[in-house]
Parts: sequence; C-alpha cells; structure tokens
Amino acid sequence: MTRAQPAEYRQFLDGVARAMTEEDDIWQFQMLAGRSTLVAHAADDEVVVALIDAGSLDVTVTVDDIVRVADLAVQVGTTAASEGRPAAFVCSRRTPTEEAVKAAYLRKLRILSVHPTGEDSWGYDIATLSHQKFTRPPNAPTLSEQQWSVIHDGIYGAVFYDAQQTPIASFAGLCAVLNWQEKTGVVSWGSRHFDLPAGTLMLVPGQPPLPVVGVTLQFHKETRPLRGTREESAVADLVTDWLWG
Repeated sequence: MTRAQPAEYRQFLDGVARAMTEEDDIWQFQMLAGRSTLVAHAADDEVVVALIDAGSLDVTVTVDDIVRVADLAVQVGTTAASEGRPAAFVCSRRTPTEEAVKAAYLRKLRILSVHPTGEDSWGYDIATLSHQKFTRPPNAPTLSEQQWSVIHDGIYGAVFYDAQQTPIASFAGLCAVLNWQEKTGVVSWGSRHFDLPAGTLMLVPGQPPLPVVGVTLQFHKETRPLRGTREESAVADLVTDWLWG
C-alpha cells in the first residue's frame, strides 16, 4: 500500500470534521500547523477538547506514535479522563502493535480502525469479554470468593505495575488487544493468555495490590455497524460515541 502524503491525511481529517459537524453543529476545528492532527472543540453544556491524529493512517501504529500523540494532547490541553473520555484518537488502517494498544490505554488514547462491511457501509471490530482468569505466583495468599467478587467488579479500572512500580498495562488495554485478534469481519470466539513479568502487581481501585503473573481472557468478537457511509464519517461516528457515550 502506498503511504499517503500529509495533504491526503489532512483531506481525510477534513472529511471527519465535516461529518462531525453534520452530526452536531457544536463542533469547531483547528488543524495543527505542520501536522496531520485535528483539534476539535465543542461547547454546549460542557467544554470538550479532543485531538484526532491521522499521522499513522497508512502505517502500523507503534508505541512511538502513541507517545507523540499523547504529548500533543498535553500541549493542546484536551479535556480527557475525569469523565472517562479519551485524551486523543489515533486513526489507522492497519493492525497496531500490541504494545501500542497497551500504551494507548495507559495514556488514555484510543486507536480507531474501521473497515467496509458492504456497499456504502462501515463497521468496527470489538471483542466482548466473557471470562477472565488470573495466574498467581506460587505461595500467593488465597483469596476468598467474596474478595474475588470485589476484584472482578472493579477489574476494568485495574492497572498492572512491574517490580519497579512502573505501569506496564491496564486490564482495559489487554481487553482492547483482543479487538485486533482473529480475522476482521468474522464473528468468532477466542481465548488469549498474557504473561506478565515476575513481581507484577495488579492494582484494582480501592483494593490492596494483588501479585499476578498472567491473565487469560475469553472473548466473543464481532463487527458492529456504524452509521457513516464513508470512511471519514464512520470514524466521526466512533469519535462521537467515545466522547459522548
């Protein structure tokens, strides 16, 4: 695939901006100088500032791309995470690296990928978790059924830290990796195991640290339709859904 030039990236973002405006006229947009990055401002009942990046549109998203966009989001001052909104979006037509997906969730970014599902129809792949299991190190304290229940209730807020207390992944980020597992556009069931370094602690909000060395996720993957009839309007649908729920 020939990599698009910056002008084509900006044209893509112009299409996303038009689609978002057609959906809701509260949006105003600014293209960052010298970059294929769009800043979206909305002021209705609350002010929302979002960043949409297309600099990796036709290449594999890596951790370096996530760091670049996360730094831009800080410079711009996006309104993210207190309400659970992403700080920024990275658009790509290719499967990202697993480390990039994990890094995106740790930095409160989202990687957006849509694909055609028919004539003038688009969708996105999503994996729905059906079961999770944690591998504990030998001699780890046994937890009661009630303790496990509390952990599972708060699991989507869990973050994994290595022995140096550096965050290495979030539970939500591991689940997001599953979105790119298996074939695109195919309904499937699957299972994926993630090994974690020795000394990893899982921190669930409000709970004591839990030593774990692995996570196994069972999931159901499907393609969900989007309203947009073009790639840009499909991306705009995803952005809007993430920002407003």
